[in-house]
Amino acid sequence: MVKNNNQPNKSYQYPPEDKEILAKMRHPDYEGNFLLPDDASLLDKTKYRICKQILSYEYDNKLTTEELAKQINLSIPETKEILLCHIHKFTLDRLITYLSNLFPTAELGIIKTESREEI
Repeated sequence: MVKNNNQPNKSYQYPPEDKEILAKMRHPDYEGNFLLPDDASLLDKTKYRICKQILSYEYDNKLTTEELAKQINLSIPETKEILLCHIHKFTLDRLITYLSNLFPTAELGIIKTESREEI
């Protein structure tokens, strides 16, 4: 029997420099990929997942950012912000509109998950 090691290591402690890097990545003005904070709201998690889905679509279909921007009917700079998960710059309804341009028959669902402390 193979043991599943996909569970996060709850005892891991980030070194001080890693904590500084994570704090920078969570800041709304960060220029790179935005990192979701541990205590993110359901709204932010949903917006983040939509951005990741759009990024996956671009990658899976081997599109350039320019090609993706045309498909979702958005400017190139704003498309880059989606791909970098700058969720604070978009409302949920805007992100759903862009997602529906890529997946016209898509539906959003609700998945109940256990909190990390309970796992």
